[in-house]
Amino acid sequence: MKNRAWDKMKDKYPNLMLVGQDKGENPDNTLIVSKQVSSALAEKVRAALLAVKEDASPEAEAVKNSMAIQGFLKTTSTDFEHTLSLLKQAGVTKSFNFAH
Repeated sequence: MKNRAWDKMKDKYPNLMLVGQDKGENPDNTLIVSKQVSSALAEKVRAALLAVKEDASPEAEAVKNSMAIQGFLKTTSTDFEHTLSLLKQAGVTKSFNFAH
């Protein structure tokens, strides 16, 4: 995963040292829709997010500026191969209890 926590805090704690690093690519700010959501609603959300890139309205510009993005891109399961590999190496499974 992208180490946004390190990026955000490294200047605050100059005596800390980064040990190890993952150079693989992982999608950033990804929205994953539950399988329980209707496909019609999922499609509306997908279309709205993808439209932000070309939208020059003040609202869309505010979203892009606040998130420091140019827009959203459609991803596929292939985009997550590296991420899923890291999760597998860490022992995360479908039944993994993230609460503990």
